[in-house]
Amino acid sequence: MTSFSLPEFAKLSPRIARTMRELSQMEHYYEAHSAELLQGDWGAVAAISSGIHNVYNGIEDILLSIAKDIDDYVPTGSSAHQDILDQMASEIAGTRPALLSSELYDALLEIKGFRHLVRHRYGFDLKPDRIVANLERIRFALPAFIDAVTQLEKAMSKDGNPRGQN
Repeated sequence: MTSFSLPEFAKLSPRIARTMRELSQMEHYYEAHSAELLQGDWGAVAAISSGIHNVYNGIEDILLSIAKDIDDYVPTGSSAHQDILDQMASEIAGTRPALLSSELYDALLEIKGFRHLVRHRYGFDLKPDRIVANLERIRFALPAFIDAVTQLEKAMSKDGNPRGQN
């Protein structure tokens, strides 16, 4: 489990562990059923798509927690899913550096769009090649995201003040 020293980050450890477990389970399923996925088998399409959806939700849950506990602002409304990515890709002077690099932001943006399809189109538009592309993105994004959160906590710890306030 990822270990943190600042209270704002400590509660993220079980969330990170759950999200990593989801990715691991999806990887095991994909190893056994990749041929079915590529053939468009409904069960494999649904399982892998749902797994990608769940991993992204885990990442977004952590982003929302950071927004609440560090930024003191959680986006709401119809654009909240986009707004949280934009907020976390931006530095907040006196509070925290940007959490998301441009490469990680772009990957999460693509996965967010895919998650929207999974959630609202009931699988009708889920093409095997698009699922595999998003599986590759999530394989990159989750470890990069965990590293970014770890680096953020280190940067905030160095300042000696988790909120960057004097």
